[in-house]
Formats: sequence, C-alpha cells, structure tokens
Amino acid sequence: MFMRNAFVLGFLFWLLILCPALAGSWTSGAPLQTGRAGLGVVVLQNKIYAVGGSGILMPLGNTETYQPGMGGWRIDADLPVGLESFGMAEIGGKLYAAGGYAADTNGHPTERMWEFDPINDGWVQGPSMPSARANFALVAAAGKLYAFGGTGPDAEKAFVYSPQKRQWHILEQGLSDSRDLAAVALGQNIYVIGGGPAANPTAVVHIFDTSTNSWTQGPAMPSARSGHAVTVFKGEIHVLGGRSGGRGVSLSDHWVLDIEVGQWTQAEPMPAPRTGAKAVTLGEAIYLIGGGAGGGFFAPFTAIAETDVWRPSQSK
Repeated sequence: MFMRNAFVLGFLFWLLILCPALAGSWTSGAPLQTGRAGLGVVVLQNKIYAVGGSGILMPLGNTETYQPGMGGWRIDADLPVGLESFGMAEIGGKLYAAGGYAADTNGHPTERMWEFDPINDGWVQGPSMPSARANFALVAAAGKLYAFGGTGPDAEKAFVYSPQKRQWHILEQGLSDSRDLAAVALGQNIYVIGGGPAANPTAVVHIFDTSTNSWTQGPAMPSARSGHAVTVFKGEIHVLGGRSGGRGVSLSDHWVLDIEVGQWTQAEPMPAPRTGAKAVTLGEAIYLIGGGAGGGFFAPFTAIAETDVWRPSQSK
C-alpha cells in the first residue's frame, strides 16, 4: 500500500511539473462598447483591435481598440462597410480584413479586402481575393497572408496574398468542407484546427508548411468543434470554446497543444460557453473577446461584449 501511494504521489508531482499549461485562471476584463460575434481581433503596436461582427439587422463596421493600463475600449475608425465572419490578420504593421458577409451584399460572401494603416488611422480598399469567401481563416506567415477553408465558390483552394507585390494567387492545396475553422502560425507552419460542416465538425489538425506548400496531419483535438477561438501563448496553441455538432451546443472547454510533444492538455475552462469569439495574446495574458452563446442564425441575438482574460499561475 505504501509503495502504491508513493507511486501515485510521485506521478502527480511529475504531472504538475510536465503540464504547466494546466495552471492558470480567468478574470473579467474591460467589456467591448458593442457586443458582437463573428468579429475580427488582432494585436497591432501593443493594442488590441476588435473589428466588425454580427449585428441584429446587418453586419457591423465598428472598430474598437484596447491597450492594457489605458482604461476601457475606445472607438476607432470604422470599416467602410459592415462585415461579419471575415478573415483578419496583421502583417507589416497593417491590418487586413478580407471576405466575410458584408452589409451591402445581401447575405452573400464578398471578395473585397480592406487595409488599415495606423499612421493614416483609416481603412482603404485593397486588392480583392480571387473569389468571394466567408467563415474562413486568414493567417499571416512567412511574409504573406494565407486564406484557408470557409464557404464560397473556391473554398477548397487556398488563397495567398503578397503585401509586397499587392497580389493574390491561388494554391490548389487547400481544404475542402472546412467552414468556421481556426488557424494560427508557428514559425513556417500554419496549424489549421477543427471546423467543417455545421452538423458534423471535425477534431482534425492540419499543418501547412509554407516553405514546401505541403500538408501533414497533427494531433487531433480531444473533441470536435467549429466556431472556436485560437491563439499562441509561449509556443503552445490554445483552443477556446466553439460549438459541437448536431444542435450546436456551445462549449466552454480550453485545450492546449504542446507542439514539441504533440499532446493536448486541458486548461482552466472559460467562465461561460461561447462561440464566434476571438482570442489574442498580449504580454503575459490571453484575451478572449466577444462571441455569443449561440452560433449561426442565433449569433447576433446572443452576442456578448465580455472580455475574459486568462493568465498562467506560474511562469513557464
């Protein structure tokens, strides 16, 4: 009995040492001035930008910024047209908002892209994507923007944008039937996580190598989901919430992928279930912003303004 107890205590000790991602807690941050799901959230010059999202009657063009230690969210330059379920990323000191459902396209995806330059503090129209797309992931990696998945006529293909050439081109090596997925870049690789048909999302993790334009498969998530948020914190990938298949139950779980060992561990759950939110890392914290209790048609009616902040309990 003594040996068994000693073994269990030893195992638990090493589990705590080897899985520090599990140790963390949530606190409430400053709420957005306008609640929304399906928004874009990006960090630029130590500020968090929250852009667009779902409105009751039509997509929103609201832009708000938040800087830790500077009070609450502040109003910034609105998009020229409301957008929801679009792709947003930062590269070269500019923000890019592409595709999505626009307030002037009557429920159809758009191919337009908008650029925000903080020097001019305004949005201008940039080169359009090769075709319309919504519910996709836009990721900055290797000096370019990559658009994966979503809904649209060429959603099974990947679009790649070069800011230097101001041109898009098409990669045939895309993903089929992968809407409401999430993606992040780590080094030269892009991790494309979950998504799929609303009634049958996947737990699959695809890894795209930007140096070879080739795919490999990573460790699958413990459970399937779509509409989830994702961010990188200290070299590990955090997946937050989303919704399951079938009736689309919103989720509150929080999973962390250690890419070095290829293993998922469960971290402190979110304070409440939500889908259609976005997450970013700034300093020593993860900010989970907006979203709603319901997805799809219900997103505008359950949209929230909350910002929840996760911090590790110990330095890694």
